[in-house]
Amino acid sequence: MQKTVLFFLSAFVLLFTACETPVDMDIPRAETITVAFASQSYNDTLQVYIARTRHIYDTTRYRGCDSTAEAFVIHNGTQVPLRYNGNRFVAEGLSAQPGDTVALQVIGAEGGHTIAQTLIPESTIAHSIEITPSALLIEDVYYSKVQLSFDDPSGETNYYEFSLTVTQIKDDSASSFGYHYFRSFDPIMVNEDIMQYEPITMLFSDAMFNGSQVSIPMYYSLFFITETLQKVIVVSELRSVTREHYNYFKSLYKFMYNESGIWSGMTLPFSVNGNIENGAGLFSLFTSTRDTVVYDFR
Repeated sequence: MQKTVLFFLSAFVLLFTACETPVDMDIPRAETITVAFASQSYNDTLQVYIARTRHIYDTTRYRGCDSTAEAFVIHNGTQVPLRYNGNRFVAEGLSAQPGDTVALQVIGAEGGHTIAQTLIPESTIAHSIEITPSALLIEDVYYSKVQLSFDDPSGETNYYEFSLTVTQIKDDSASSFGYHYFRSFDPIMVNEDIMQYEPITMLFSDAMFNGSQVSIPMYYSLFFITETLQKVIVVSELRSVTREHYNYFKSLYKFMYNESGIWSGMTLPFSVNGNIENGAGLFSLFTSTRDTVVYDFR
């Protein structure tokens, strides 16, 4: 009996000792690539973020934009250079319109070419964006209702993005932020399959209503204490976006939602879809219409 106990005790110690054996991992040093990103309204001054990827073992200080890059855009056969302003690469004097194609080309420090292009969508004007405060109660949280109505152009598939920006004014100070507590039970939004990923904006296509007039109800939570506020300004925006913009942000929201899962071992790899050739990121311009609602508590 004593020999049996000694045997199992030795096996137990040996097992846990083996679990502590260090393992060396050889991570290959993949070639760095150019990352370019621009997602904005077509009539704003074009600003492009350009950087280079780094190896996981690279501990040098991250410096943000790659100021050594040479970049330019091409519009209507004219090449417009991008100027680095200390934060972004800016194209001054670019005058593009909906329906135009704008191309981006980046020449990195090592001479590699990274290119992308975007077709600016035609503008879609919302008939109405109606906001009803505290219209729905879910799990002791009140959600305000947004009813978005517009005419969808017929023909090819159109892609949209809806966002809210809220500014709270208190004691002559203001704070502005976007809301990502969106809910929607409309079949159009449910069909997009992104509600479970807590999207920051609402992305959808006209696959279910192409060429029709549509009215979509959405809900968002608005947290504020009226006793301490003077005014709340809610700006809603309907964007007509490119297919690349639509796919990029849908995959990005899935990635952001699953990113924290790595600590519990439940995460899955996601590929963020972009339109940068010989690189990564997104180059996309959109058109938009806005509506503003003011809550005055004074």
